[in-house]
Amino acid sequence: MLPRSRRYTCGAFFDVDRGGAEHNTMKQPDRLILLRSGLLLLAGAMLLLSIYPTSLSAAGATLPPTNTPRGTASRPPTQTLTPPPPTATPATRPSKTPTVIPTLVIEGTYQTPAETPVTAIPPMMPTPVASGDDVAIIGLFGSDTITPGAAARTDTIILLAVNRTRQTVTMVHIPRDLLVYVPNYTMVKINTVYNYGNVKYGEGGGAKLMKETLLYNLGIKLDFYARVDFVEFQKLIQKLGGLEISVDCGIQGYKLKDPKLPYYDESSWELYTLPVGHYKLDPYSVLWYVRSRGSSSDFDRGRRQMDVLRAMWRQAKDAGLLTQVTQLWPEVQKLVETDMTLTDILGFVPTGLATDPSRIQRIDLALNVHFRAAIIGAYVLLPNPDAMKIAMQNFVLPPPENRLGGEAPSIEIGAALPLKGIDKVAADMLSWQGFAATAIGTEGIANRDQTVIYDYTGNAKPNSLKAILSTLRVNASAVVAKPDPARTVDFRIEMGHDYQKCLYTLPKEEPSQ
Repeated sequence: MLPRSRRYTCGAFFDVDRGGAEHNTMKQPDRLILLRSGLLLLAGAMLLLSIYPTSLSAAGATLPPTNTPRGTASRPPTQTLTPPPPTATPATRPSKTPTVIPTLVIEGTYQTPAETPVTAIPPMMPTPVASGDDVAIIGLFGSDTITPGAAARTDTIILLAVNRTRQTVTMVHIPRDLLVYVPNYTMVKINTVYNYGNVKYGEGGGAKLMKETLLYNLGIKLDFYARVDFVEFQKLIQKLGGLEISVDCGIQGYKLKDPKLPYYDESSWELYTLPVGHYKLDPYSVLWYVRSRGSSSDFDRGRRQMDVLRAMWRQAKDAGLLTQVTQLWPEVQKLVETDMTLTDILGFVPTGLATDPSRIQRIDLALNVHFRAAIIGAYVLLPNPDAMKIAMQNFVLPPPENRLGGEAPSIEIGAALPLKGIDKVAADMLSWQGFAATAIGTEGIANRDQTVIYDYTGNAKPNSLKAILSTLRVNASAVVAKPDPARTVDFRIEMGHDYQKCLYTLPKEEPSQ
């Protein structure tokens, strides 16, 4: 029996929130993947460079189910859940015959909405104040279809601000349930805009309308865009030889026992847990990782997508692929829909080579801060204009030089052999906060239950210490003060087994009636 919290309707599964909101969870995850696959975190273009020119067979296109985000951090449950069946094949788009794309209106000339909106139309969001640097903004879009040419929603939207003056990158994930005003149309969820534009105006209309929608609702003007589907995403990961990724909080979800198995057969699925750790994942496992939200939330899934984008950039950079753009570009064009030219891509290479993980910033948008949930015919997110204005301003600016109070700490992190790889996970998480942390491996590190932080600064860098405690989920009691004027590093962290306890578990089944 399926859990009572899940309901199968018209060939698709819907998750029912405690408040009664329904979410179609079968199709949405696909595009998450798409999105990151296409362009690398680095201006979306660098990522593309990570593709090998050799021709490889396509990874299996599979569509695992997801669940309503209702996870809590705890140890994995012993209970086994029955995997739900798959969704039906998406319907094909009405027509691919392109029509003339009208010039979309700009501020001051918007027309009366074509359809009566479900809520009042918000005023246009002001454009953030520019930094004066050379900044390019790229939209990365992922569709939820596994059928070429089929109608699809855009459940993955990640914006990149590539600062070519400061050699920095900032990312922000826009949730798919955000209610937006589509110029001259009406109020809809943002994940429907792209497909509506293609249907209304023909091929190319979706990207144009999405750009206009982002400008109106977020004040963000895109310079470029890139779009892929999750089949192409798996091809990209395959051509990278798999992907090394740090998982800082374990997740659970249904996963195919083998990606070659039929996704429509319930016996093909198993309840799978990916614990905290540093892994090299195969293409299908990366796809599952970026799609899964059954045990966490769409916000957490967006964070994982940005983690994967950064990991793809780093792996491409380490393999020397960013210097092979010209040779790789023909292959990229086969996998990614984009308005960037080879010349545009080449303009991002210097930033891709010069940037390090600590210079890549992530703007984390949060429920009840930047959005509030509402039921308006369906579950939607309504923006908090003041909070969103601040977030978008921070998005277009480079990571502040005074992050961590300007303390610029040096950190080394180790983990005992039973915790091998956890040092890399901690280093990756700290780099999002602006730390240049070094993972030193297992040698000389004690096998301990609790993480320990040695502070050699004599509390001279309190902002850094506070950020370390928060990021690594440890209490102040874990700090051991050892002032050392002759220190070679400011902080030494020895990871403990307590760091592995973080796990988002699936909701428990409710008894059927």
